[in-house]
Amino acid sequence: FMKRRSPRRLAVVLAALLALLAVVLAAAWQLTPRPARTLTLQVTSARGSSIPVTLTLPGRTGGGVPLVICCHGFTGNGGLDGHYDPLAQRLAEAGIATAALDFAGNGESAEPFTAYTLDSMTADLAAVRAALTADYPVDAERVGLLGHSMGGRLVALNLDETVAAAALWSPAAAPGLDGLEFLNHDAAGREELRAAAESAGTVDLPQWGVTISLDFITQMADSDPWAALTGYQGPLLVAFAAGDVDLLSQGTIDGTRAAADARGADWLDLYGQYEDATHNYTGLTAENDAAVRERIETQTAEFFIEALG
Repeated sequence: FMKRRSPRRLAVVLAALLALLAVVLAAAWQLTPRPARTLTLQVTSARGSSIPVTLTLPGRTGGGVPLVICCHGFTGNGGLDGHYDPLAQRLAEAGIATAALDFAGNGESAEPFTAYTLDSMTADLAAVRAALTADYPVDAERVGLLGHSMGGRLVALNLDETVAAAALWSPAAAPGLDGLEFLNHDAAGREELRAAAESAGTVDLPQWGVTISLDFITQMADSDPWAALTGYQGPLLVAFAAGDVDLLSQGTIDGTRAAADARGADWLDLYGQYEDATHNYTGLTAENDAAVRERIETQTAEFFIEALG
């Protein structure tokens, strides 16, 4: 005859099966790809103004994910000349969040361009970093910075032990007033800009379509990105492109690379790999534009994935 199982034993077996099913479902849920989320935010600056911010979060954030904050160049915006979206998607696939902000007078910022200074940019970067690490599932100890051109100068000036990794794309990093070489290649011309600003408080730049303040020029003159860069010991990527000669000098390129070398730590040097690229890491020709974009975005994403993962 067949022995009947007791209700208690059946309950135990059923509970075990349900527990196993829960484990299997949880594992399947973890393995199921989830799309990244892109949010448009407004962060309040120390000046009381609104800082436009784009934040891209990976599909799964768990207890906190690394974050890369992108800093655009002079008269640029958080789109990074079209690099932000593909770079953010690559990083999101690796579980890293990405953010970009519009500095005062740039992009969607409602402030005048005369509010654009190194001090205001530094304060806005700090405000955005604090807001994102406080209000979103971001690991405050794994924050990297990416800066392009003037954004690269800003990042270099703000490198310390709290920055987990940094990437500099063609940074306008020459010390002092030489950092304004992208406005005037001649030292005497840069002094004329400063004198005009000291006289009127501002200087119009018709070729750029903006007006800069005396504060901007003074703070540039008083800053030394190379000194700040030399003291940074975290993972570092530095890139320069053939098209930089339109805005930057060979002295700036050589000096920035020398400062990176002087750190006494390994760094990723991409100089010489972008002879087909503009200052904005687009192609020198339409035919090679996609390849240039793909290369800088891939190399930068791989750098941050290794450094922050």
